[in-house]
Amino acid sequence: MKVKKIAALAVGAAMVGATMGFASATEVPNIPKDFFVKPDGTPNVKIVVGSSAAAMDVASAADIAVALGSLLYTEEQVEVQGDYVKIKAEYPPETVKKWTIYKYDASTIRNKTAWATGYDKLPGDYWWNGAGYDMTYDEWKDWFQVTTTIPDKDKIGDKQIVDWHVTFKNLELKSKNPSDWDKKAPPKDANIVITPGNVTVLVDYVLYNYSIVQTKKVRDAYPEWGVPAEYQNVTVYYIGDAENVAEDNGTIVKTYTEGVKPRETFTVFGETYYVLDVGNNSFVAGLDKGTEWYQVGEPQAIEGTDWVITVLDISIVDQRALVTVKNAVTGKESDQVILEKGNPVDVFGDGAVILTLEDTFVGIDGHLIASISAQVNVKTYKSGHTITYDGKKWKMIIHTDGNYIKNITLTNLDKLEGNPVDVFGKYDLKYKFDMKSLNEKKVNYDINGDGNITDTDFVVAYAYLCLKEKQGKLIEKELKVGDKIPDTDFVVEEIHATVTKIEPKPVSEPITVMDFEVNMEDPGANLILVGGPVANKITKWLVDQNISKVDWYNSPGEIEYIPDALGGYDVVIVAGATRNETRAAAEALMQYLASLH
Repeated sequence: MKVKKIAALAVGAAMVGATMGFASATEVPNIPKDFFVKPDGTPNVKIVVGSSAAAMDVASAADIAVALGSLLYTEEQVEVQGDYVKIKAEYPPETVKKWTIYKYDASTIRNKTAWATGYDKLPGDYWWNGAGYDMTYDEWKDWFQVTTTIPDKDKIGDKQIVDWHVTFKNLELKSKNPSDWDKKAPPKDANIVITPGNVTVLVDYVLYNYSIVQTKKVRDAYPEWGVPAEYQNVTVYYIGDAENVAEDNGTIVKTYTEGVKPRETFTVFGETYYVLDVGNNSFVAGLDKGTEWYQVGEPQAIEGTDWVITVLDISIVDQRALVTVKNAVTGKESDQVILEKGNPVDVFGDGAVILTLEDTFVGIDGHLIASISAQVNVKTYKSGHTITYDGKKWKMIIHTDGNYIKNITLTNLDKLEGNPVDVFGKYDLKYKFDMKSLNEKKVNYDINGDGNITDTDFVVAYAYLCLKEKQGKLIEKELKVGDKIPDTDFVVEEIHATVTKIEPKPVSEPITVMDFEVNMEDPGANLILVGGPVANKITKWLVDQNISKVDWYNSPGEIEYIPDALGGYDVVIVAGATRNETRAAAEALMQYLASLH
């Protein structure tokens, strides 16, 4: 982050302050901050002005846009802690993936004259088939399979660069009101049921350096002088597995790692293993407890275990150490064991404790010290082995080439059920149904194409599955004087105050649009509609559909928040009976935005 960007944010904040010297009686509903701003600090909304709006509505929209600009940043809090500072960055929960599994609207309907007029009239063959919406529920259930990637979940060595490629298949929906569901249209409210074997996680340890060619703007346009923008192709390099390369349409430059080999550590579902041997689709490994210093004559526990190591003697010349190991709970104790540098020793011969002497040296106080690494619970892992993660059991399918562990696929052994379904203890898989109606007479349009405009409501319907984080991210780092703040040009020079580091997020594309520019089926963002049904066509449509509940024709200036109003996106209407009352509502929203900092 450059210093001049901070200055740009300060200017934006000053502009907002200049417009907020007024008071408003308009009550603002509780609109969540993530309606306006994405977790990365970029806009999550479009501001929509009616094509027939008055100039004052346009001015209100501009003021709202300026107020919104004061929220476009990410924040990292720096707290003074004696001789170090702790940097914290908080990010709200993110949606990993969203899938539409049933879609019945103008873009999919196959018999327009038979357009459904209610839930019980919805057809049963508009479920997603992977390319279109023409399956029945039973066909969809047997076919359904989707894959998503959750990046950087496991490690090779100390580098957390291994992704999870998660596949869900053969999901079932279990209506919470079975008598109201005939398994045709999607249930209005349902649990998701995933039977054993239908969640798989591919963890691939074969990684590549690969490149992607991207287009980057190297010169801005200056249209007044006829100077066009200039773009240039640049090559960007990444590390990833074969699926990453395919998804990014990348070009492999070289192999980063051929997998995991003996004497290396890696993780599966976050559990660390130290590999001693790689076999035919199997490996021998123990839980790695790292390396510690042990002083002669001072018993010391292996971290996180009941095992205590006592070093009896050390030979600096021969690089040897004489040790005993005892379980502090059971009392089990080994004979005296000689450790030689670099040679793992199975202390009890059963894999319970394996020690490796890494080094010997004399401490600054003259004491002899041995650096010893420890692995516990060493055993052979074969395909079909069961591990437990977050209280649920998973089967491991291991692929090796005899020298390297190539990849491991994990499959659920427990039934998963609910809405949401807990996934890995950190994500929620949710089901949602949405139905809307529109009356031909209210819009004066022959929706079903039968040649008549009647007082009839026609419906559209959608069902979704969504994978979302349970909690946002909290990232903390401790820095001392002289350390560089990550991703910035700043270095910690003194520690004497509490500071909040703000990184502004400049807007790179227009966020204020006209009502006729909005795709009502998929707006692509949440919407702030400025103006009532007379001035704004989108507001009028929501009123006609009875989605908006406010009497805008007699409104003194109000703000209405409507979740899931259009294509799964939320809408806020800022309007009143006259342009002055719309202006008052816009001022209230600006004050509300200022309060969200």
